[in-house]
Amino acid sequence: MLGLGAVGLATALTGAAFFAPDRSVEAARAYTPSAPSAVVARVPKRDPQEVAERQALAAAPDRVELAVALARADIQRARSLSDPRYLGRAQATLGRWWKLPEPPADVLLLRATIEQSLHDFPAARIDLDHLIALRPDDAQAHLTRAVVATVTADYAAARTSCDALEHLANPLIVEACRAPLDALSGNDAPYRRLERAVADPGTDPSLRLWAQGTLAELAIQRGDEARAAGLLREILAADPDDTYARAALADVLVVQHDPAAASQLLKGHEQIDNLLVRRAIAEHAAHGPEAARLVQAMHDRIAQAAERKDRIHMREEAMFTLAVDGDAQKATELARANWDVQKELADARLLAAAATAAGDRAALEPVLAWARTNAVSDARLARALETR
Repeated sequence: MLGLGAVGLATALTGAAFFAPDRSVEAARAYTPSAPSAVVARVPKRDPQEVAERQALAAAPDRVELAVALARADIQRARSLSDPRYLGRAQATLGRWWKLPEPPADVLLLRATIEQSLHDFPAARIDLDHLIALRPDDAQAHLTRAVVATVTADYAAARTSCDALEHLANPLIVEACRAPLDALSGNDAPYRRLERAVADPGTDPSLRLWAQGTLAELAIQRGDEARAAGLLREILAADPDDTYARAALADVLVVQHDPAAASQLLKGHEQIDNLLVRRAIAEHAAHGPEAARLVQAMHDRIAQAAERKDRIHMREEAMFTLAVDGDAQKATELARANWDVQKELADARLLAAAATAAGDRAALEPVLAWARTNAVSDARLARALETR
């Protein structure tokens, strides 16, 4: 996990995803409210200050600094709520400058952030490379570029950006940027360095919690699921709205053969797609009383997204297809399409598990080649390949 540049210090594993074209999905059932008083959806109250700022922007649409501030707030909402609609709103706010080849630098950064969140990594990389050429001391640009480069397996470029942060950012940020790259081959030293940095009593509390997410991922890579669970629980105790930590902890609980606990952890958070899919998987594995309802809800959500030509995370859909539907071949197709877009450890583990279950050696080969080339050492990946 190297999601630190997605929105400030936010992770990039949640939020919007990538629609897989040419997939036929049964049309979703239309919903008709049973009464005029039926609640269709609940929306947050409008912030009076934001309303005033939007009115000011409408009156003076060339005020780029105001558009940037409003777009940045919507990107943060997209992260915290795991709702990609806010990314669309942010893009609309920046619409006056969105397609310019040379937009203002702050717009360029937000455009790249939105592109990255929508998994348009090539476009994000072009914008970030251009921005860094214009502003070589832009720490956020380097951080986001490190994310994009890591997700696309361009580890040399990721390391270059992490190194550039050494004189631009807090040392903990630099350590958390470098640690996943240094630890990919199983080297224990990066984990220990980051562990010490997180434990430093002088560390800013918000930075510590953020870095603990990366430390938890490294613990998972080492096979220390218990340590990862402890770190993720600490994050959730401080910030119950951290969607990434909740999803990651649910995954750990399932790996620890406690799907009932994973389902309970996710209960009440089903409005977020990547938490609904995990709860459906966990409740199904636990043979819980809500399994049928949750599985149907996930099938409906997939169908609704396809009908709208919307984007749904192929990683999560592949997980669901493998764990609940038991369709290893379709899960392999989804996981392979996802691998073509992004190449994180979670993507490698999923493709390995699906392709192994399907007995599809050809689909497995890209992960094996990637693992050989980069001398990858990962406990979950190794388990996924055990039955090969």
